[in-house]
Amino acid sequence: MLDLHCHVLYHIDDGPDTLYESVRLCEMAVDNGIEGIAATSHLYSCLDAADYVRRRDDRLERLREELQTERMPLHLYAGAEVFIDEDITHARDLDRVTLNNSRYLLIEFAFRGLSARRLLYYIDTVYKMDLTPVVAHPERYSFLQQDHALVDYLVQRGVIFQINADSLAGRTGYEEFDLAYRMVRHNAASVIATDAHSHLSRTNDLLRMIRDFPPDIPRESLDYMLYRAPAAILADKPLPPIRRSSLQRVR
Repeated sequence: MLDLHCHVLYHIDDGPDTLYESVRLCEMAVDNGIEGIAATSHLYSCLDAADYVRRRDDRLERLREELQTERMPLHLYAGAEVFIDEDITHARDLDRVTLNNSRYLLIEFAFRGLSARRLLYYIDTVYKMDLTPVVAHPERYSFLQQDHALVDYLVQRGVIFQINADSLAGRTGYEEFDLAYRMVRHNAASVIATDAHSHLSRTNDLLRMIRDFPPDIPRESLDYMLYRAPAAILADKPLPPIRRSSLQRVR
């Protein structure tokens, strides 16, 4: 499995504080069958990409060295979780913080108070940069919980959605679970990731979370979201084709 959203790097955001904690998070990943992690620390302002890359690459190199010393079979890929707001109008370096230097950019928004019009403007701005938006944890946004038609429209536009595994496992509340489950069942989501922040809380114990997923999720869908689609993204290739259906339809 591949984890496209993980705050594995130390002393850069609200993830691990120390190198030791980063290594323990990597160790948990290996124990849970994760073969590769995209290091997606928060980029809180899309105007700070250059400074972020400097700090990220320094910690990424140090962590890779530590994993090599411990002979840990885990690949680390560069990335970021980019907070998108009005500053995106002036952003120039977001191609430097894509997932493994691909066309795919992992993004997030304010959780509340964002209008559909403003959201679409942000999405269009990313596309105009010749980047493909990968929206992190859509199930957490109240405006998407309340507007499934907007989810359908964004899927039709080619927006990629990444669901958090703990949401699908029912760890974060009914509203988040319900939208995550609907998106997975209709193949509106393309990626499941951990969004892990620590080996103690908000962890990447993915196998345990998978056991708590609804049992009617097809195995081929899980394979697509946990490996095939993430592998295509990291390789900068188009996502494998999959049949999608509208969330507006009755399950």
